[in-house]
Amino acid sequence: MRSTEGRRGTLGLVLSGGGARGAFQVGVYQRLLDDPRFARGFGAVSGTSAGAINAALIAAGRSPREMMDFWHGIANDPPVVASDRFFHDLVTTTLRLTWSESVRWLTSLGAARDFIGRSWNHFPPRRGALLATWIEYLLTRRFELVSQFLQGIREAFVADTAPLRARLVDAFGGERVRSTMRLAINTVDAHTGRIVRFVNHATSYTRPPDYIVVDAITVDMVLASASIPLLFPPVEIGSHLLWDGGLLVNTPLAPVVSLGADEIVTVLVTEPPDPVRGPFTHFGRAVERTADSFLENAYNIDRKLLLERNRLARLDDATYRDVTLYEVVRPPRNAIFTSGSYLFFEHGVIAHMHRLGVESADEWLARGPRVDRLDQEDATAEVQLHA
Repeated sequence: MRSTEGRRGTLGLVLSGGGARGAFQVGVYQRLLDDPRFARGFGAVSGTSAGAINAALIAAGRSPREMMDFWHGIANDPPVVASDRFFHDLVTTTLRLTWSESVRWLTSLGAARDFIGRSWNHFPPRRGALLATWIEYLLTRRFELVSQFLQGIREAFVADTAPLRARLVDAFGGERVRSTMRLAINTVDAHTGRIVRFVNHATSYTRPPDYIVVDAITVDMVLASASIPLLFPPVEIGSHLLWDGGLLVNTPLAPVVSLGADEIVTVLVTEPPDPVRGPFTHFGRAVERTADSFLENAYNIDRKLLLERNRLARLDDATYRDVTLYEVVRPPRNAIFTSGSYLFFEHGVIAHMHRLGVESADEWLARGPRVDRLDQEDATAEVQLHA
């Protein structure tokens, strides 16, 4: 391991998305600042979604206590408002399609025949069989009703985030994040599906179309990075309609490298792999693992790209510099990190996640921290292959 005390290069911090689990990142950040090896602070920060909010708060000079005040404020009064129009359309479209389908059943024997045909799959009847038959009939015979239902809802989101925007303006002290720290905010263009990164510092690597260099990161850029598709409205910035960057780049390593980081600390909010194999014990666990798998895969892709880049940097006459990537800081296996915890803004949960962040950072520091190396992974895979 190359010591952080011996090298005085730029420290980079990467914060993943994770909703309410962002409080865990604050605990990690707080503990890192207390350690002499990281006390000098971070020169470049990159974040997505909740990580973008934390990254912007750090860049704005907010202390860990002030950051936790923000998250507890979210718990006190969640700053989103459910869309009346969305739910009005949901009800009226449901009633309209129910009526049209009822008329179809009364005027055609084909519908009843198809339904009865599907019901044989659930004979003899068991609890839930009737609803299961209806869903099966819908999916196999009348799936076009799903498209008609979705098209009947004119609002493209469930909840408005205007109150969250106002809360961010208050937290940053204005529409712009005033900072001398190098900051990257990561989003996704809702129309093209391409990653859009905003950075407040130009380097030879932060060139378009991969980056948009701005004088200052704005509240709307941060809000866009945290706008979960379908749940929250996309944010229009210039020619882009932007969504949560967690769709494609949940753990954005590339921007801190482009901004000049020599050492990178990455904070994930997903638990380590479950040592227990076999079927899932309930549907919630399957949902949890699905969400975590998306987030883990995004990190693993970026991680391997960076480590392969480091291999190229060690070649003679390489144009790349070698960047130290530390093993990730992540939560322990804990019952609080459930499928619902991404949006569970409750004081006790927020405080618990913060404490786990401090404890996880303590353990991470006690282990070294250890440098992540691709060749170690390759060696482990080789041993497993021949075992």
